[in-house]
Amino acid sequence: MEIGKKLRETRENRGLTLEAVEEETKIRRKYLHAMEEEKFHILPGPVYARAFLKNYARFLNLNVEEIMELYKQRFEAIPEKADEPSEKPAEKRTRDREPAKPRYWLYLAAAAVIVSIVAALYYGTAGFDQKRTVDYAGEEAGKSETAPPSLQTDEPLQTPAGQQQTAGQEPAGQAAGVDLVLNIKDSRSWIAVDVDGVNAFEGELSAGQSKAFQAKERISVTLGNAGVVEVIYNGRNLGFLGGVGSVVSREFKAQPQG
Repeated sequence: MEIGKKLRETRENRGLTLEAVEEETKIRRKYLHAMEEEKFHILPGPVYARAFLKNYARFLNLNVEEIMELYKQRFEAIPEKADEPSEKPAEKRTRDREPAKPRYWLYLAAAAVIVSIVAALYYGTAGFDQKRTVDYAGEEAGKSETAPPSLQTDEPLQTPAGQQQTAGQEPAGQAAGVDLVLNIKDSRSWIAVDVDGVNAFEGELSAGQSKAFQAKERISVTLGNAGVVEVIYNGRNLGFLGGVGSVVSREFKAQPQG
């Protein structure tokens, strides 16, 4: 039995379109299509491929255990067989490179070491200072990528005490809308986020990384490993939306101002 054919035929027999399934399961249409074509390499990774396939099969009321066992036999056993032959050629190439080197290479190597030492003594100070400058710039660039949410949140605190806001003007952090922060507390998770109906992020984040999103009306998220993603909605910590390894989809809407 072909997995993709079974999924597609069952969906069509029930009169469902890919758009309708996407709306119900929160699995993106391109991933649903990829599973029906058995192009599992298009999905974010093996963990998410299994999770999406299990959710899709359950939604169609198929035998989930049978589908997952067939997937394991057909698609998870292939990489192990393909990797085995690669070791022998590598060993052979290593042995081919081991014949004794002519003695004159020793003299060349010694000369190269001497030249390197002299160059290091002469240019060492300038090179070290330049490397420190480049490394420091790289560190600052890395920090600026991961920390923008906290900087945006803290800006209103910089207002001098003597200045007052114009009457009727709302502080920047209290504008109507949706503020959502996703913190990866452990391991890693694939995440997809739509802001007001437009895809804003899709990818994998590792422990210690965070992403912040703002919307006027709504934010939709799909978490591939909900048990490691801390969710903060409009300043309120919701904790984890599911267990480790579970795929969870949620929609957060703007709250009316009181």
